[in-house]
Amino acid sequence: MRQQPGPVRGQDGFAAVDALVAVTILSSSLALSLMAAQVGTRASRSAGETRDAELLLRERLEATAGQVGVWSGHDLGLDWRVEANIPDAGPARQAAPCVRTASAKAASGRAYRIATVDICRPEATG
Repeated sequence: MRQQPGPVRGQDGFAAVDALVAVTILSSSLALSLMAAQVGTRASRSAGETRDAELLLRERLEATAGQVGVWSGHDLGLDWRVEANIPDAGPARQAAPCVRTASAKAASGRAYRIATVDICRPEATG
């Protein structure tokens, strides 16, 4: 006897279940891929902001090298501030070690900070 094409007797609903499982797996894979792309985009944006903040703060520290004072401003979407002061002021016109701190705050709320020690002249002000 010749067998007719089509489902085997007793397996009438399995094609629909197979299709439903395949669609579920496909949609789950797509959702996970989109979430991974979103996380990657967020991490890339954060890394770029960190890079910009570090470059800006290092530049501001170099621009104020050897000076005592306070400078601030807004650049590259960051509010920045540089402070340089001599902790134990000795004679008024003598160069001394000073602590210079540069900090920035981004619109995202993240704060960045770099500090260094330098030789500053008390009479130089920014």
